Amino acid sequence: MNRAPPLPADPPPAVPSRPARTPLYVMPTEPAPRFKVVLVAPRRLPGWLLRFLELATEHPWLELVVLPIAGESEVPTHPTPLDVRALLAYEGRRKLGTGLALVEATPQDGIAFELAIPHDLDTAEMRATVGALRPDLVLLVGAAHWAEALGDRAEWGCWEFGRNLTDAVEAAQALLSPVMRGEVATAVELQLHHLDRPPTPLAAGWSSTCRASASAQRERAFLRMPGLLMRSLRKLANGELPVPSQRTARLQLAPAPTRWGAGVLTFARTLAFRLATRRRARSNDEAWHILLRQGAAPIDPDAPDIRQSTFLSAPGNRFWADPCLTVHAGRRLLFVEQWAEGDTKGVIACVELAETQARPLGVVLEHPFHLSYPQVFRWEDQWYLTVESGQDKCVRLYRAEAFPLRWQHVTNLVSGWGFVDPTLHYHDHRWYLFANVGESGGSSCDELFLFVAERLEGPYRPHPANPVVNDVRRARPAGRLFQRDGRLVRPAQDCAPRYGAAVVFNEVLELSPTHYRERPLGRLDTRWTSGLDGCHTYNEAAGVEVLDARGTPPRNCDRLPAVETTGVDEATGSDAVGAYRKVLPVLAKT
Repeated sequence: MNRAPPLPADPPPAVPSRPARTPLYVMPTEPAPRFKVVLVAPRRLPGWLLRFLELATEHPWLELVVLPIAGESEVPTHPTPLDVRALLAYEGRRKLGTGLALVEATPQDGIAFELAIPHDLDTAEMRATVGALRPDLVLLVGAAHWAEALGDRAEWGCWEFGRNLTDAVEAAQALLSPVMRGEVATAVELQLHHLDRPPTPLAAGWSSTCRASASAQRERAFLRMPGLLMRSLRKLANGELPVPSQRTARLQLAPAPTRWGAGVLTFARTLAFRLATRRRARSNDEAWHILLRQGAAPIDPDAPDIRQSTFLSAPGNRFWADPCLTVHAGRRLLFVEQWAEGDTKGVIACVELAETQARPLGVVLEHPFHLSYPQVFRWEDQWYLTVESGQDKCVRLYRAEAFPLRWQHVTNLVSGWGFVDPTLHYHDHRWYLFANVGESGGSSCDELFLFVAERLEGPYRPHPANPVVNDVRRARPAGRLFQRDGRLVRPAQDCAPRYGAAVVFNEVLELSPTHYRERPLGRLDTRWTSGLDGCHTYNEAAGVEVLDARGTPPRNCDRLPAVETTGVDEATGSDAVGAYRKVLPVLAKT
C-alpha cells in the first residue's frame, strides 16, 4: 500500500515514559477535610489490596493510614469444600495471577505507615491507638476480636473484610456459579453486610466470565476490586452511600449460590470449554473484513440487520478493521486500522471507495506503538483525527495538513491511562470524549469513562458519573454516536463472549456535564452466516454504512475488489506507487 511522503518537520513523536495522568474522577476544587481511613491489617496482604494502596495515592480527597499488625503475618484461611480446593490446586500449576496471593506491604509515597502493633494488644490499648488517629472509617483485615472495640472509634464504624475478599479458595467459590452455568458475563459486586438488615450494595459491574478456568475467573474479578473499593469509599465520603449507622459491618464479595459438587461440575465445564475453543481456533478464520451497505433503509438500532451487504477485503496479506467513513469533495474515503501477518502493531490507512472498486491510497499514520480505531471528523473547516494509542497512554488529536494523507499532531486530549477506542461527540456546545479504561489493571472492555470540555483541544475534565457504563456487554465504544429517528444512539461492543463478539446500540437518554444515562436497544452480531463470528465497529456517512466482521465471508457474497493503482493522488499530489508490505500476526487490541 502506498505511503504518503514523510514530513521532515514533523518526525514521529517518541513514546513518553510517564505522561501526567488525567483524573478519572472529579477532584475537589476547594480545600476540604480529607476523608481519613485507617487500615488495620497484617503485614502480608492480598495482592489486590496492595494495588488498592497504590490507587489511593492518586485520590487527593482520601487520607489512608496503614496500621500493621506484628506477629500476625498471614490473613487467616478457612476450610472449604475438598473438590473446590482440589480444582484450584490443579489449576494453580499454571500460576494464573496474584490477586489473592499474599505480598509484603511496604511504605509508599502518599500513604502513612504507623509503627506495627502486636497482634495480642489489649483491646483498650487498641481502641486508644486507633482513636488517636481520628479516622472517619476503620478497615480491618483479620484480628476479628478487635472489630467491636474499633467500631466506635470512627464516624462510619469498622468494616471487617469478609473471607471471600482475602481467602483465595472462598473467593473462587463465590464466583463459580457463572462458570458452572456457562454464562458469558459475571456480576462482580462489593457488598456491606449488617447484623440485622439486608446487605448494602456498594459498587458493582459486569465482567466477562472466564469459562476456561475457575482460578482465572477469580483473578479477573479481583483485578477490578481495587477500583470497586475506591468507588465505595468515594461515595461514602460524598454522602452518596445509604449506609446505616452501625458500629461494625462485614465487607465482602456478593456470593453466588453454589451446589454440592461445585468443583467437579466446574472442572467438567472448563474442560469442555477449552476443548471447544481449540476446535473453534482450528476451524475459524481470524481475518477481519469490511461490510458495506447502501441503497437501503438505515439500520434499525432496535432490530439491527446488515445481511444485504458487500464485502471489502484488503489486498495481499493485509486486513482492515475499525472502519470510519467520511465524504469529501464527492470522494468516499474509508479510514481503517491496517495489519497483516508477521508484525506487532497496526497502522492507520485510507481507502477510496468507488462504484466498482476500492483504491488503497496509503498509510496515513504510523508510530512505534500500535494504532487503531480511527475517528475522522470535520470541525470549523478543518479535518481532525483521533486514534486509539493505548500503548502510548494518551488520546492524540491530529489535524489534516493535506487531507486525507498528511496529518499533524495537535495535542493530547487526555493522558496517563491506556484509553481504548476513544470517541468524540459534540453536543450542546460541549465536547464529550468517551473511552474505556482498565482503572486498576483489569480488562479494558469493562468500564466506560466520559470526559467533558468546552473546546475541542480541551482541557478535558472527568464526568461526575464516571464510570458511566460498567458492563462488559455494552461499555466499549464501537463507532461514532449518531442520530436516528430523533434519538441519539451510541454503538458499543459486546465483549462478554469474546473480544469483538457483537455491536450493541444504546439510546443516550441524558447527556450533560453533570448527568449521563443510556439504555440498550438492539444487538448486531454475525449469526446470519456460519463463516463469521464477530464484529466490533459500526459507522455511517452519506447513506453508506460500514461494519467490520471477523471470519470468512460467504462464498456467494457480493464483493468490492480492492485494486492497488499507480499514479498521483488528486488530493495531495503524492506519488501513489508501491504497496505497503508490513505484516502483523494478530489484531493487537489493548
